[in-house]
Amino acid sequence: MGLAQCSAVCMGTLNRPTCQFFLPKQAHLSCLTRLIRWRHIVPQLKDKISLFIPELPGYGFSSLPPKSDKRTVGNLIFEALQDVFGKDRPVIYCGHDRGARVGHRLIVDNNPAHNIKSAILMDIVPTLEQFRAFANPKAVIEQMGGGYWTEANLARVKGGNEQGIASFKKDGAWDHYCYQFSMPDCISGSCADYQAGATIDVEEQEADQEAGRMLKIPTFVIYSASNLGRMHDVPEVWEKWNDGELKTYGVPDGYGHFLPEECPDIIAQKVIERIDDVGK
Repeated sequence: MGLAQCSAVCMGTLNRPTCQFFLPKQAHLSCLTRLIRWRHIVPQLKDKISLFIPELPGYGFSSLPPKSDKRTVGNLIFEALQDVFGKDRPVIYCGHDRGARVGHRLIVDNNPAHNIKSAILMDIVPTLEQFRAFANPKAVIEQMGGGYWTEANLARVKGGNEQGIASFKKDGAWDHYCYQFSMPDCISGSCADYQAGATIDVEEQEADQEAGRMLKIPTFVIYSASNLGRMHDVPEVWEKWNDGELKTYGVPDGYGHFLPEECPDIIAQKVIERIDDVGK
């Protein structure tokens, strides 16, 4: 796949990065999924490190990737990233949920061309630990209506902290997400992503475990103590997948799954701490 096609996949109809900042730093932070997810975080980071924030292919206003496994999607993103920044910049990879799963795949692959030096993964455990089977929900979503389905799921996984809920809904974010999921390509892309998460992504992680391929770069896992932490012993789970420096932090006080939107000040501070650690 040529770089022009990759850029179209990653950048959607804009044919350019959703957000980019060029700053005199030796590393830059790659935050995935979509700019609106990071809207509260960007102002606190933009003067500290260069940022590259594309749409996750298959979501938002991006076009569909040729395949939805995490390696394919991640390679597309890094082709686009290097088209903007070149191939020599070291990367601190930061991703939430689906973007974090893409990052996990790339970090284990340890492709020197990606030059990932450190990672921040938010509110996930490894795919193999979470997805054992997945039914095709496309017909259900379309019958219910993508917007209604999205709103119901946002309400289901948000936290119970009222201040966090208000921050999450600020700037019309819920309307934005619901509108995006009213588009057929977004429904198809997200379903293909989750289907890959229950099939090829799981198979690859099983092979990783059998071969002893683990995380080897410094990795910081941030998670909702009342959401993911209620279902998994997150530090213990990640220890089994790690062969390097691992730090974890469970966000307290009832904040839910959408950490960058529900508690942006906490998340921004933790990300800045990681940036400073890498720079030492």
